[in-house]
Amino acid sequence: MAERGKIKFEIIEKYGVLSTSKSGWNLELNLVQWGENHPKFDIRAWDPAHTKMGKGVGLNHDEMKKLNQIMTGILAFEQEENLLNQVDEDPDDESQERPRVTRLSD
Repeated sequence: MAERGKIKFEIIEKYGVLSTSKSGWNLELNLVQWGENHPKFDIRAWDPAHTKMGKGVGLNHDEMKKLNQIMTGILAFEQEENLLNQVDEDPDDESQERPRVTRLSD
């Protein structure tokens, strides 16, 4: 188990890199055990050597399942919007009102 200051942690599983900053730090999804606590899914920025870290969020299994459910709904709605936007529509036809979702910028 690695230590950062007095914080003990172990990266049990590396699931993937979500993004990389210009400084080389990676925003990652990992399974991390902090101290003697149960491992949690962890989203945070790490330096390339995994010796320094930024602030992050830890999720237990139930929270991760709920996040997956929420994200699946958001992405499905976005995909539906993309398909509907491919169909020719009369922009002045208010009878086809539906909520608009703006894609989050990359």
